Amino acid sequence: MPILDRFLGLISALAYALQRSKIGFLRLHVGAMLLCLAGAAYVAYHGWQEGFTLGRGALVALYLMFIALLLWADMRRYVIFRCRPASGSEAVPDLSAEEKLFLRGSGFFEVSDMRRYFVEVPVVFWTTQLAEHILAAKVRAFNIFGLAGVPREERGWWYAFIESRRVIEVVPGELCFGFRVRPAVRVLSRAKKGREVVYLSCSGAEQLAVLLKELQAKAGAACRSLP
Repeated sequence: MPILDRFLGLISALAYALQRSKIGFLRLHVGAMLLCLAGAAYVAYHGWQEGFTLGRGALVALYLMFIALLLWADMRRYVIFRCRPASGSEAVPDLSAEEKLFLRGSGFFEVSDMRRYFVEVPVVFWTTQLAEHILAAKVRAFNIFGLAGVPREERGWWYAFIESRRVIEVVPGELCFGFRVRPAVRVLSRAKKGREVVYLSCSGAEQLAVLLKELQAKAGAACRSLP
């Protein structure tokens, strides 16, 4: 991936970590933006009182740029995905029913009456006999020196389901998050409230080929079976 995408992947990971963590009722990404706004206002005020310098102008610009990057990452859902053709492979093994792949996933997951958006969480993927893909995400609660962290009630297993007949497209590519660049697929499917996107990243090209074949084969079979 280009250097710019790697930089944006780092920003996305930072923004996601801040958004997922909170102190009391305050999300850290909101706190970070408020601090940056206060810092920019403080520097601008002193610049107005004492005269602007190049350093003060650059500092205000940095504060505002950091806020803009956090907001941009929020709108992008913290995922940097670039379409790339999958490398050709002569013999890609089939994935048998209930056989599991250990991946990382990004998208909406649910458990009980809760629904959350997670990015690059460890995911177990398998397909049922009825061609429904199941994603089981393992979410671990953490805290920073006992002060800030992810809510404890989010610890445990969360699930997402992809019905093959509802899949619109499966696109191979690369996903950049933090320091990692991994081969991945973007799965777009119809949901009750419109369309939903799930990203699944793999440990290597071979695992990507298996996953891609499984998703495309099941979606193709489901389309052919429709009246």
